[in-house]
Amino acid sequence: MKNLSIAVILILASLLISPKFIGSVVEDEREKMLVELNAIDGISLTTHQYDSGWFGAQVSSELRLSLEDDGFADVTFLLAEELSFGPIIITKQGWHLGLGYSAVKFKFSAAELDEKIIKLINENMHLGALLSFNKDVTTFINTDEMSYEEGESVIVAKAVAAQFTLINNEHISGDFSWGGLEVKDATQRFVIGTVTMSTEQKVVSGDYLQGTAILTGDATFKVENIDIYEQSSHIFSLKHAGLKSEVSLDKDLLALRLQYYADEISASGQSFTEPNLEIVLANIDINALQELNHTIASLSTGLVGDDNSEELLAALSVVVDKVLAKNPSLKVTDLSVVTEQGKIASEFNFSINKDLFDINNLDSMALIMALEADAKGKVPLAYLTHLGIAAMVNNFVEQGYLTQQENDISFEAKYIESQLTINGKAFAL
Repeated sequence: MKNLSIAVILILASLLISPKFIGSVVEDEREKMLVELNAIDGISLTTHQYDSGWFGAQVSSELRLSLEDDGFADVTFLLAEELSFGPIIITKQGWHLGLGYSAVKFKFSAAELDEKIIKLINENMHLGALLSFNKDVTTFINTDEMSYEEGESVIVAKAVAAQFTLINNEHISGDFSWGGLEVKDATQRFVIGTVTMSTEQKVVSGDYLQGTAILTGDATFKVENIDIYEQSSHIFSLKHAGLKSEVSLDKDLLALRLQYYADEISASGQSFTEPNLEIVLANIDINALQELNHTIASLSTGLVGDDNSEELLAALSVVVDKVLAKNPSLKVTDLSVVTEQGKIASEFNFSINKDLFDINNLDSMALIMALEADAKGKVPLAYLTHLGIAAMVNNFVEQGYLTQQENDISFEAKYIESQLTINGKAFAL
């Protein structure tokens, strides 16, 4: 019993003593972060006061974002941080084990925003960051529900909860949830339902903080509904829509798969179900892409008003040459929708013939001359009849450009060396 009491006392003593020593580690890591952030063009973070105690610290800072290059006025944030030192930390997000936690309150001003909006954001947005024992950083972003009224216009933004973890500036993972948005006035109403997002990605080239990172991994985005009302009419509706992206790397070649989907979409009196779009971009040279990233980043650090068009064009020429050498391709593997009359479906393949592409002439005509493509698709004849174009379609069927099989109209097309053929017959553009 005596040994147990001694062990408990030692544990309690270490918990009381360790925050003082952990605080110095947190301060060192914070200084490293300041150096990294201030190295980013357009960002300036200055600490005005750092009052450290045994279990935490009070910090006052100023964050300035230079947006002049983007045509906006600079934005300044006054940050008040309340640092809590580990190993055991109690926050509004719950209990944490880690080196430190920073709860941030901020005030910002932007000349282009109404003072009421600025006040709402300052009072209802809450930021926090947890520094783990292995020095990973998890950022927490939370907002309360906010409403804003001006005349007959009302804006209601639901609560936001987000959590993102950055490991060694190389791995990013996180989740985002937003209750949605409603904007209305006397005659119109715009509604966005619940929005969720999740991501897990890895930096495979470049630097995340410098904006040159190339990421692989997955990301998903979902929205419950988007609706637009005018007077008493429901003029647009989108239900259960989502977007998925997958980026992979194999032998220095990137591949991107992007998929859009929804349960139902209605607009202009037309209603469709199961709209799908799936795009696959393959064989992208990661080294050439990174070369372009570094060139753009270096150009952005130049003086405002500098004309870098020639330098950028030269960089693009080099990159395009290297990219085309790997035979990149763009495929639309699924472009489809279900109508009341049946399913409309199509797919496309695009590529650039590097032997026909003039690297010294980066205009649209040079691209068209070197473009090679093929496509196929089908559509219910009843749907075309519904649109009132059945007679025109029948004319194309008689000429051999379209094929009718039972109740479907189909086609196969190819575009090579500026010549379009449909169902094997030349078609003049």
